[in-house]
Amino acid sequence: MKKKIQWISLVLCLVILLGVYWYINRPEPEPEPTETVVDLSFWKLTEDDIVRLRLISDQEIVLAKNDNQWQVVGLDPELVDQSQVTTVIRRFISLTATDKFQVDSANLGNYGLAQPRVTIQAELKDGSIKTVYLGDRHPTAYLYYVMAEGDPAVYTVNGMYGVAFEYKYANFRKRDLALIDMANLQHLYMRSSDKDPVEIVVNSNPSPYLKGMDRLLIVQPYETPLRLANVANYSEYTLDGSSTLTLRVKDYIDLHPEDLAQYGLDQPQGELLVADQNTSIHLLFGNDRNDLEVYAMLAGGHEVFSIYKNLIKIRNIDPFTWLNKFVYVAIIDEISGVDVAWDDVYHELRIEREEVVEEGDNPQTKIVNTFYIDGQQAKEQPFRRIYGTLIGLPVDAIIDQVPNTEPILKIVYHHVDTSKEPFVVEFLPYNRDLYAARIQGVCEFVISREKVDQAIKSIPELIITATATE
Repeated sequence: MKKKIQWISLVLCLVILLGVYWYINRPEPEPEPTETVVDLSFWKLTEDDIVRLRLISDQEIVLAKNDNQWQVVGLDPELVDQSQVTTVIRRFISLTATDKFQVDSANLGNYGLAQPRVTIQAELKDGSIKTVYLGDRHPTAYLYYVMAEGDPAVYTVNGMYGVAFEYKYANFRKRDLALIDMANLQHLYMRSSDKDPVEIVVNSNPSPYLKGMDRLLIVQPYETPLRLANVANYSEYTLDGSSTLTLRVKDYIDLHPEDLAQYGLDQPQGELLVADQNTSIHLLFGNDRNDLEVYAMLAGGHEVFSIYKNLIKIRNIDPFTWLNKFVYVAIIDEISGVDVAWDDVYHELRIEREEVVEEGDNPQTKIVNTFYIDGQQAKEQPFRRIYGTLIGLPVDAIIDQVPNTEPILKIVYHHVDTSKEPFVVEFLPYNRDLYAARIQGVCEFVISREKVDQAIKSIPELIITATATE
């Protein structure tokens, strides 16, 4: 038994000794391989480092900074798609290869680099020039071959770089000319060969009482003073009936026209200037290109393009549809009095206003109105009805000829603001159905006889009600 235990002990000692020997003499593990990171970017540039970039191929396109904004030399600035210019600039400054390899110079033609498709040349602020050459597309992958000036190696780059560097003038032209919010119109001018010019402007002196009703004035074609505009019939001149007037290029026709006469733009047959609070555009129109399109260019520009006629059908609008038809627009708070006369009848309507301080813990000042008709105090509501009858007369059409007749009804409005001249409206016999409306001495509208006669008929009854004693 004792001998058996001794054998076991010897065996265990031998195993331990073998283990120690193996540990001491074990092979050292090979180190994990480390990946070598190669930076294949061509340079470290920012957009501010570049002052000019050239794309030289069958066209030479020059991108240059002007007042901190990139432009395409030779293109009308308003027609340049800035996002496309920025794309090319950013592709150049971020140019990074996917692979690099050496090629015998005799074999550069295999990669389209013996005669590059495009030479891309950047002039930097420090006066240096960075140049790369664009070759063919890789036959099996979305890559292009490129070389850099002074470097014999050939590189492959992602296809997005090659696509941007192959841009032509057409890629830098924008199609959308302007989106004008007609609900916030600031200026509109339209001219056609067969129509009088139409012009609408923002009223520089709107009334604090009319709540924006007098925001726009029609200054052409009407001579009548203070003609208010209401540009709200959008469905007649916008594509979708919304308030947005969309102006867009159909086709670019001629970048540098030698003879504008062939497009009818040497003496433009029409023009459209339109502006909202953020955007403005001024277009000139020439001959019809076909039944659907007309030749056009920017005022002050040189490129000829075409535009769909249905985008500019606003030119065909009758300005009378934009006219606020009331012969005069003023609420009673602006008026100190009204004189009204017809036949041998004459009435004076006057309003006296007095500031009164109300008593109480929080005294407030209010205006107290006292109404008079021919010197006699009148009730407020009938008086206001008379004023509403007089001010609520709308014209119906444009006059054909000015009549040589005496007015049958004359209304003179006097203002609280004494710096304003009295506003005079007269109605003259025109034909059996119409009166001519002479407004501040200008006669260019007609109004239904029925409307005027009804007003004349109703006023005496309202005056009796207004001045009747209780």
